[in-house]
Amino acid sequence: MRFYRKLYLSPSLKDKRQRIIWKLRTGRPQPTVYVIALAKNNDLFEIYHSAIFKQRYYRKKSGSFYIVGIASGYSAAVDLVIEMLNDVWNATSGYDVKTYFSNN
Repeated sequence: MRFYRKLYLSPSLKDKRQRIIWKLRTGRPQPTVYVIALAKNNDLFEIYHSAIFKQRYYRKKSGSFYIVGIASGYSAAVDLVIEMLNDVWNATSGYDVKTYFSNN
């Protein structure tokens, strides 16, 4: 898994960034953490519960996820997606999130 260098975080997680990333990479349990990744198909984003990364299959696929945001709770993840879309729109006047996140 790869992480966006300007990772979007919920306000309650800002001080815990490195610890959360370490737990995601090692498959440690985080019951309230949701991850926002770029979609692999034509969708914009995908929201995953952090428990998916406990599965060995996903940990072995190193380049399978490009994580752009981490939230505490599903509703916070949805709010973070809205914030990301607003930032993309303000910067590009469009919704080409894959290009936006690969260039920044």
